[in-house]
Amino acid sequence: MKQLLLVHESPSIVRIATSFLEGGGYDVTCVENGKAALQNVMGLKYDVLVTGLYIPVMNGLELIENIRLRDNCVPVVILSSTESVETAVEAMRIGADDFIVEKTENLGKVLLFVIERAIQLKRAERRLQIYESNLPICMHCKRIRYEGENNKDTWVSIEKYFNQKISGVNFSHGICPECIKQYYPDSHLTQNSKE
Repeated sequence: MKQLLLVHESPSIVRIATSFLEGGGYDVTCVENGKAALQNVMGLKYDVLVTGLYIPVMNGLELIENIRLRDNCVPVVILSSTESVETAVEAMRIGADDFIVEKTENLGKVLLFVIERAIQLKRAERRLQIYESNLPICMHCKRIRYEGENNKDTWVSIEKYFNQKISGVNFSHGICPECIKQYYPDSHLTQNSKE
């Protein structure tokens, strides 16, 4: 079950959104203010954060800024009563992944769709970060090191790394043309490449 953190200034919106989200398969944790939301996001693994703009202690924009300073991975969706385009643009500029107006028709369906899209986009961003960074690979056994649970370094085989979707991609075996020639010189594949 996906973990969702919800913080909003309106108790009625919290009740309505929680009902929609739990019905959509999310385990929803509600907190009352921005500071509590920041502490929760930093301490626990959430698949997504849904926040209002006018939450107490630390408003929604301040919350997003603080999250992005520490962690760029958690998707953040703003659920707000404001219909200001300027506010929505500012929220996206500082790191929100999407913005929903509370008065949206079919709010439940739209909220679930936007949240899923935000999660998928963040996963894609993480994949790109992995591809753009160096993967530490053991020079002898070819295992890959990654940061596992509890921020502990873990070494796994290449197959396990990809098949467990740690990297976000699927893994399959293949053989390059040079290895076919070297290891299977009499293969029909080698013969076809000579013709």
